[in-house]
Amino acid sequence: MKWPVSLLPLGLLATFASAAPLVERQLDLYELQISCPANKKVDGRFISLKNNTLGIFDGDDVSPVKVYTVDSEKQGCNELHTYPVGIVDHSIGLMGPPDLLTLVDMMNPQTVKPGEGDIAQWDTFQLVDGKVTNNAEGQWLAFPNGHDTWKVKWTDGSAVITTDFMIVDVLLKSAGEGRNNGD
Repeated sequence: MKWPVSLLPLGLLATFASAAPLVERQLDLYELQISCPANKKVDGRFISLKNNTLGIFDGDDVSPVKVYTVDSEKQGCNELHTYPVGIVDHSIGLMGPPDLLTLVDMMNPQTVKPGEGDIAQWDTFQLVDGKVTNNAEGQWLAFPNGHDTWKVKWTDGSAVITTDFMIVDVLLKSAGEGRNNGD
C-alpha cells in the first residue's frame, strides 16, 4: 500500500506539468529588399525563392523570402535562417569562388560541401544600419538573368565580371513576427 501512495505526488506533478500553457517563442521576421536608385528595374524589389533559387523574380507565384536572424559563432556576425521553420534547416548563404559568391538557399548549411575551389558561408552576415553585408571586404552586385530576373552576388572586387551588373545594397526590412513552429 505504500507504493501507490508514493506515486501520488508524481501523478500530481505530471498533471500540473501537462496542464501548464505552452509558450511559443516569437521570431522577428525580415525580408531582404534591394536598394539600387540607379536602376528602377531592381530598386525596391525583394529577394525571393523560386524553384530552389534565390534572386529577384517577377510573377504572381513569387513572394519575398522571410528570414530570422541568429547570432553566429563568429564575432559580430549573424546567420539568416528562412521561415517558416521546418524539420530541415534552411539558411541564406553565399557559395562559389571566393571572389564572387552567389546568394543561395542552403539546406542544413553546416553539412554543405562546396565544390573544389569554392567556399560556402552562411554565418558571416553583418547587419549594420538596416543593411546586410558580409564580414569580408566587398559589395553586393545584381546580374540580369533574363526575363526581368536578377541574381544577387557578393564580390571582393577581384573577380573578372561582365559589365551588365548593378551595384546594390541588400536591406533588412521588418516583416512582422512568426512562431518558431509555423504560423
